Amino acid sequence: MATRTSTRQAAQKAKEAIAAAPDVKSRGPAGSKRKESVDKGPAPKRGKKDDKENQEATEGMTPEKPDVQPVEKPEQHAEKEAEKTPDDELEKPVEKTTEEAEKQPESKPDGKSEDAETKVEEKPEGTEEKHEEKPTAEAEAEAGVKTSHEREEKVASNVLEKGIIYFFYRPRVNVTDPQNVNEIARSFLVLRPTPIGATLDHEGSVKLGTKCRLMMLPKKKFPTSGKERDMGFVEKAGQSLKSLQESFIAGETYDTATQGERSVPEARPYAEGVYAITSSKRTSHLAYVLTIPKTIGTIQEDFGLHSRGSWVVQSKNPKHPGPPHAQIKQEPEYPDSVREKFGDYRWVPLQPEFIDYSNAQFLMIGAATDSLGKAATVEDGDEEANEEQPGEELEKLEKDNEERIEALRGDDTIYEDLGLDAKNYPAVPTTWHGH
Repeated sequence: MATRTSTRQAAQKAKEAIAAAPDVKSRGPAGSKRKESVDKGPAPKRGKKDDKENQEATEGMTPEKPDVQPVEKPEQHAEKEAEKTPDDELEKPVEKTTEEAEKQPESKPDGKSEDAETKVEEKPEGTEEKHEEKPTAEAEAEAGVKTSHEREEKVASNVLEKGIIYFFYRPRVNVTDPQNVNEIARSFLVLRPTPIGATLDHEGSVKLGTKCRLMMLPKKKFPTSGKERDMGFVEKAGQSLKSLQESFIAGETYDTATQGERSVPEARPYAEGVYAITSSKRTSHLAYVLTIPKTIGTIQEDFGLHSRGSWVVQSKNPKHPGPPHAQIKQEPEYPDSVREKFGDYRWVPLQPEFIDYSNAQFLMIGAATDSLGKAATVEDGDEEANEEQPGEELEKLEKDNEERIEALRGDDTIYEDLGLDAKNYPAVPTTWHGH
């Protein structure tokens, strides 16, 4: 272990001596044992040309685009899109989507929105759960998860985090049987981190107490190409699956003065899989492989999901305002140690700790579909002895989860993981017109 650490640190110091850029080093998730991975974060270390582009971004300027674009792979296009100033291009589509979402709910007499997601943003200050405490590696060694030092040693150093990912949608108010994406209010994903050296236990569902992140996408559909981007925010962080089930997944019914009884439908899971957040010299990626449902259907495809895929992901610096129609009422309560890592840039490659706080904003740019793209590899020259490619680790985790699911309740395992009785729920939907 000591040899790997010194090699990595020496390489990092060399890079820092060449490229004088703000220190945006990334750590793995709280609980990760591989502290030597710290210096492998997605620091935005740039050459002179890149520094110029980032300075333009800081000043709110969009870098000049060439008249003719060369033919390139989707993931290459996504990384180039990530280097542009996102704010101007995000403004129009986010405005349209936000207005659409805000028109649907009706205000209650007490001034709160009937949309459960909007109500979360309007809670009085000081009432939100304390969530900044990060679980230790020992706390992560829990039911459903086992740790392996040998496996940890083989995981590529640019894997910042890995774990289980859940996808949800919530139908619009009073819509009990949505027939298409237009009848969906919001789309969500939940990231449940595991230790870097973790394997999944085949003998039981995952423990409900693990800290998770609930992340919302107002556009509902995930981006599938470099020309598509979606700006979202962390609605809840540091929450257990049990807490999310009680405060988010569950629906509610209430009375209004003008339209009588109104019903906010329960959030519905429509996919589960495994994920990894990986870094390169200029970008970060969020890659996923679906394990539930066993057969992907039109519902998953309509939300932009495939059997596997990846996105380029960036975090927004709260120091700078976002597009007018993509602003949130409250900034994330980042400590100074985290704020410093943003420097003066508006956008930086996402690190796990940046999304460990409610109201943290992030950007997803489509990169790869039906493959993991650049998220699956380590850049040339950054490989270390005995390390496997990130894609290999994600495939191992996929196999672990598939075997666990097969040994439990098949696709219904997703309900067991969420602390719900599968007998009370229909099969995981794959089409809009029945299951």
